[in-house]
Amino acid sequence: MSETGHVVWPGAANPLWVFDWRLADAPDEEGIVILAASYRGHRVFSKASLPSLRVQYHGPCGPFKDPLNYNNAHPTTRCPRSRVCAYSYTGAGRRALSVESYHTIGAYRLTHRWTFWEHGVVMPRLFSAGLQCHYDHRHHTYWRFDFDIDNSRRDLLLEYNNYTADEGWGVGWHPFRTEAKRVKNPPSRRSWAVLDRDSGRGYHLLPGANDGVANAFSSSDLWLLRYRASEDRYGRQGGAHADGLDAYVNGESTDGQDVVVWYCGHLFHRVHEGGDDWHSVGPDLVPFGPW
Repeated sequence: MSETGHVVWPGAANPLWVFDWRLADAPDEEGIVILAASYRGHRVFSKASLPSLRVQYHGPCGPFKDPLNYNNAHPTTRCPRSRVCAYSYTGAGRRALSVESYHTIGAYRLTHRWTFWEHGVVMPRLFSAGLQCHYDHRHHTYWRFDFDIDNSRRDLLLEYNNYTADEGWGVGWHPFRTEAKRVKNPPSRRSWAVLDRDSGRGYHLLPGANDGVANAFSSSDLWLLRYRASEDRYGRQGGAHADGLDAYVNGESTDGQDVVVWYCGHLFHRVHEGGDDWHSVGPDLVPFGPW
């Protein structure tokens, strides 16, 4: 079983966002998948998904890999006839469209949400509550963004640090021309951007306030890869003990290529907080250039 949908928002007369979505059954377990997403008529993603969710306990439990799929999704009061809920609202004076699903896995309660704002910002989020074991733990949440800004080629990833001189891309920005893996560095305000070299359009990737930093269990925060179809595993990426992403970093050129960015947020849940409070994790994707 699965659910699919097509979005033209806010309406066909003057669409801002157009995309397809899918929530699939096992073995394709990558939460709500966003496909062929365009903003103001320009392609943003070929595919965006949440293929891996690994849970690390600070005690004798786990680790676990918790797939988000159609089977463990449930209708909600907002959308009682569907396991995927799409709805519009206004926040801070701007319109937004959210596409979300609610899941239960053991004692965990999880909401997977994509929010698309009228000014082009995309907010991927995972919300989590519940305690499977009575120990502190981290939810390591892996998003996969197959950026195809305007087309599937001519993209470049840049990294910002406040100590980097102007290397031709503006003060603070350094280009990565081959595959790489990186960790967050909050003191330098580290963030990333994917740029289409022809149009000048692109997206910043800004780590979320609750996204934490890598540790020995999940040793990186971002992987820059050249697109290979064989590396899209539809949720079968890695396992409970390892994410399996480092094997894909093998020095291929990413300069002006079709690039894929994996991003990991590390959500810390302290056991003394109990299982009722909801925690959230996820980056902000912010457009720049002539959209």
